[in-house]
Amino acid sequence: MKTIRLFAAALSLALVLTACAAPEPTPQARVLPGGIPLTIVVATDLHFLDPAIVREGEAFTAAYAYGDGKQLNYGSQLVDVFVAEMLEQRPAAVLLTGDLTLNGERVSHLELARRLAALPQAGIPVLVIPGNHDIQNAFSSGYNRDKLYDVRSVTAGEFAEIYRDCGYGQAASRDAASLSYTWPLSDDLWLVMLDTNLYDREGSRSIPQNAGALPEETLVWLEDQLREAQQQGAEVITATHHSLLNHTSRQMEGYTLDNAEAMLSILERYGTRLNLSGHVHIQDIARERLGAKDFYDIATSSFVVYTNQYGVLEYQPGVELRYHTREADVERWARETGSQDPNLLAFEDYSYRFFYETSKERSYASLVMAQLNQDADLELMSETMALLNPAYFSGYAGDLREEIIQSDHYAMWRKHSGFAPIGYINSMLAERELDPRQVVIPLGD
Repeated sequence: MKTIRLFAAALSLALVLTACAAPEPTPQARVLPGGIPLTIVVATDLHFLDPAIVREGEAFTAAYAYGDGKQLNYGSQLVDVFVAEMLEQRPAAVLLTGDLTLNGERVSHLELARRLAALPQAGIPVLVIPGNHDIQNAFSSGYNRDKLYDVRSVTAGEFAEIYRDCGYGQAASRDAASLSYTWPLSDDLWLVMLDTNLYDREGSRSIPQNAGALPEETLVWLEDQLREAQQQGAEVITATHHSLLNHTSRQMEGYTLDNAEAMLSILERYGTRLNLSGHVHIQDIARERLGAKDFYDIATSSFVVYTNQYGVLEYQPGVELRYHTREADVERWARETGSQDPNLLAFEDYSYRFFYETSKERSYASLVMAQLNQDADLELMSETMALLNPAYFSGYAGDLREEIIQSDHYAMWRKHSGFAPIGYINSMLAERELDPRQVVIPLGD
């Protein structure tokens, strides 16, 4: 399943260590000339947690082993792999569309920014926006063996300052009402990074809201940016944490932008074709007709969830945008950096088994809570979830559809459909209009 070749490890590691030991000022943002093909990488939902605030024990084990598949125990290594691959691939820009940290810990933001610093210093722009977990999060915590302890989160202003070399310090335009900004990548391609999150802009910590919306002032600012881009003859790609189109037949409240229709109306007026999003953790591509053109919202799956992938977007001016997923090659990174960790050295299998077992245990517990007490049926039903979740979240569920539907596992879900959430299973098995992992978007009229 691995589709990439990595770097010469020694050279890349030297670059990272040099950048960390003696950081230099970020080079001035350079607008590339128009008419040239560009490659952009997008990753999302890193949920990075600074290892400095983790002392292994019951509290941290509970955070990742019984969670939703996020591999927090290897989040640090995954970030290092990502940075190393970007140094090798040298895309025109790297976009990170929110939930950069687990729960907005200030130390996690600082450490992530430090690790990312090698990229802008190597001339690779990194453009970030916050997710709903990243700012003034009341759950911001460290882990001390068997207990949690409170740590500082960040305000919106602190977020922009920490990531000043990752978009905010060199943006062509900054929105006054949110952490949104515009980055002209080339004369004919602009990136508009939009802060869609709901948080107290006065600075009070609170439980993070799952939902998102753009302030009215930001919608006005967005239209100004699109108008200017149109006057300059530039294509625009927007990026948000929340999706603009639904990515599942299930209830999308809290995942699709609350005022998506207002934003889509503006995008339609200016012929914008693509938005890049995250938040839902599933890999999916949705399409909707806006006026005379098709509009696409690509939700890239969480980088810390199997298959630990990111999106690669190839821009051919005036011709097309071509998107596909690429999986991080953790195993090669582990070999070339001399790791002795057996999980890292066989990470593809480890990552799958991790999500498989997590899904099975959570499903079994949920079915017990639903008062379904037939052990043999429970085992088969939780096995269905264990098989489907890794495939669904990484965009491969279609490969298992017929096998699952004809299995004894699925028969048990039908048998107990009055008690069990078969609707969720069916939503994962539903045929998709588009391949969740790749698409070609034509440009021009």
